[in-house]
Amino acid sequence: MSRHERYLDRLKTLPPSGGGGCHPALLGVANHGVRASIDPQLIHDDIRRHIHGTRRVPDREITAAIEKAWADKGKVVRYNFKKQQQKPPIDGKKARQKIIAIGAGRTEADIWDASPIKIDWPHEEDPLHLLTHLYQSDDLLFMGERYSPGIMNKTIRTVAFWKQYFSKGSRTFPHIIPNPLSGLEGLKKDGKPSLRADSCVKSFRFAVVEFDDLSHEEQLAFWWAVNLRVVALIDSGNKSIHGWIRIDNVNSEAMWTREVEDVLFKELLIPMGVDGNCKNESRLSRLPGHRRDNGKQQRLLYLAPDGWRISG
Repeated sequence: MSRHERYLDRLKTLPPSGGGGCHPALLGVANHGVRASIDPQLIHDDIRRHIHGTRRVPDREITAAIEKAWADKGKVVRYNFKKQQQKPPIDGKKARQKIIAIGAGRTEADIWDASPIKIDWPHEEDPLHLLTHLYQSDDLLFMGERYSPGIMNKTIRTVAFWKQYFSKGSRTFPHIIPNPLSGLEGLKKDGKPSLRADSCVKSFRFAVVEFDDLSHEEQLAFWWAVNLRVVALIDSGNKSIHGWIRIDNVNSEAMWTREVEDVLFKELLIPMGVDGNCKNESRLSRLPGHRRDNGKQQRLLYLAPDGWRISG
């Protein structure tokens, strides 16, 4: 487990305040943050977001733990921490209804027409075009069944290989991990080794977003009007549309947790009803071009490498 992983694990398992052991645990989190070379202000903000329980934990208590962590390394730090501004929670249901109302009546044809990359090829060619427009030739991608293990040169291959593979009309796969992998072994949440775990992600480019409780028409309306940087929309061939959201300036697991899981998902998307299980960096998505057992095809509906709000 890397230093960043240990730090994130300590954050996620921070005990509750008010007799649960939060106070002594603060120093443990701070120590792991210092060892992982994380900026003190970010450690402070991360701890503040993860505190829970019955006792109010003042900023000075968090600050003292961080300063002691630095002192234990033989360095005196007096950091001018800024108080994290707590945003009022959004009314997710109301926000979603407003977005859907704006996009009401939009169809697949509207989404297709708005796509910067015109999808004028047969859907059997979707995988090839998806790879061509969103990836570099040396990116490593997983493709396979939901529970297929990550195996180098089998389920994990370079984009150059996958493009050649699909150009020959070879069989498709139901799933893809949109974020490129390192090819190095990491640990899953259950502690077992894997080549497709969150800790195996090399490039943090896309978040996968889907709904479980919206009709197809409501999903089209939502994606038309929502203010997100949509890179791709994929019809799953069943109930849902998978949206790939472009993520910029995230280059570590710690930053993904902070910017994507804690901010984008917890503060915005989950309150609007997005599936909260989608928030991790190695999340699977449906691979367009594949025909499911129900006879329906997974289809690419929209493709925008730079990521644009669909309705402009």
